[in-house]
Amino acid sequence: METSKISQWEVRENIGILYIHNPPQNYLKPEFVNLEDLKRWTQDSSLKGMILTGKGRHFCAGMSTEKIFEFEDASTVQESFRKGKEIAEYLDQLPIPLVAAIQGVCLGAGFELALGCHIRVCSEKSVFSFPETGWGVIPGFNGTILLPKKVGICNAIELILTGKMLSAQEALDLNLVDYVVKENVVDFACNLLKTITADRPIEVIRSVMKSLYNERTMPYEQATEEETKMVAKLVLEGIRVRYGKIPE
Repeated sequence: METSKISQWEVRENIGILYIHNPPQNYLKPEFVNLEDLKRWTQDSSLKGMILTGKGRHFCAGMSTEKIFEFEDASTVQESFRKGKEIAEYLDQLPIPLVAAIQGVCLGAGFELALGCHIRVCSEKSVFSFPETGWGVIPGFNGTILLPKKVGICNAIELILTGKMLSAQEALDLNLVDYVVKENVVDFACNLLKTITADRPIEVIRSVMKSLYNERTMPYEQATEEETKMVAKLVLEGIRVRYGKIPE
């Protein structure tokens, strides 16, 4: 187990697991892991998937109000959240499937981190909320950007402005989570990633994830051209493996 700020890292076979470790409720800091450490861990070429979870009973209770109101000026707030968003954006760009394994509370910034993952798994007793507007602020970890894409603008307005607490089943009904499970969420997520990636070559997995990311972030023409380049590369590699050479 390696550590960085309030995070821990371990690898189970070819699945990386990043834990938020700030017990007991895993309150988050915008820069909850050193980005250079995260890059070093995730650039392991043998990884086929990754899990983001909380250590102990809870996924993450968001940022504590004490930390939010410790900032001295606007520039300090912006710099802190910018660093946090760099981490979130790096996770979003990973060329491997990223699963949020959620147990206990998943609030505020923790909820926003989970929304940034490709797949969300939660326990039956998990609860979800954006409490920030009750403190006089708004979700600052891309929550106002990510939530409408999942639930539509009407539901996003209601959930953010009311701070409504959602049960696991309500989150599933709104497509905020993909699985609600009785078993250990990290074990389930590991097995899910193993099933998804199975015997697929790492380069194929990475190409799929890169192409799906391109679809969300690039104009259509550019995304489809990049997809064609990846197909060509994989086809030529398949020919090399099968016949021992690449055609002229």
